[in-house]
Amino acid sequence: MRILISFLITITMAYSQFGKVDITIDDRLLRDNERQELSSLKDEVIRFFSGRIWHEDFQGLKIPLHISIAFQGMAQKGGLKTFHTQILISDGMDLRYFDKSVQFYYNSGGSIQYDPVIFDPLGSFLAYYAYTMLAGYMDTYDFYGGNHAYDQAREIALRGMASDYPKGWSARVQLLKEVTGNKGLREARFAYYVAMDLFDQGKPDAALKEFGYMMDGLKKVIYGFPVGRMQHFLKAHARDITHKLTILRQEEYLRYLADIDQENKYIYLRDIKK
Repeated sequence: MRILISFLITITMAYSQFGKVDITIDDRLLRDNERQELSSLKDEVIRFFSGRIWHEDFQGLKIPLHISIAFQGMAQKGGLKTFHTQILISDGMDLRYFDKSVQFYYNSGGSIQYDPVIFDPLGSFLAYYAYTMLAGYMDTYDFYGGNHAYDQAREIALRGMASDYPKGWSARVQLLKEVTGNKGLREARFAYYVAMDLFDQGKPDAALKEFGYMMDGLKKVIYGFPVGRMQHFLKAHARDITHKLTILRQEEYLRYLADIDQENKYIYLRDIKK
């Protein structure tokens, strides 16, 4: 039986949407006995993300996750030890979410569970970001391909607002509203990945057309949305964008990117003749 379970876990991980999960924990504000309660947390979080198929149509993506957990303290709530934390979750590229109001209970030796119907403070929180991160990747494969996963994250957030642990969930509902409503960035990200694929396939004209759509999307962000997430996107891909647009001789695009992304201005302009 143990061999069978191990085999099933291995198969699940092979098709999992999430790949390597790096976790750092800052527990300096906790007492020694409170730290002991968290001794298995890191392994359980890794298992939670890697041991589950989150979407049947997007398997084997191997999305890397970098999770930083900073504990702020612990308090008793309803007879349970409730931890208060701040958590940063990213893919190491352009998807990055900082959550500063997280509370959950956890007992060492227990497992983290997620049930679509039954709310669990930690399991539901991690599932919320699993679907949110997955949606960001699905958006790069299909035009607005992440809609369904974003909807699943939103359902979790709404249940969280109505739960006994509502802290932070209204902000998470608002986060999804901002991310999904930023259509310019979603369209720009999709067009970028399509353009890169077309370029690598030896189709420069088709790639250039998609890069044009990417620029249109970025302009929508500039004119109507907060630019923070756009900056994450450009920072992650500035060199690849510059390389391709330089080959395609798109000086106008590069100069515009230098104007809206001052941090990477040198990268965009370094190969343009004065």
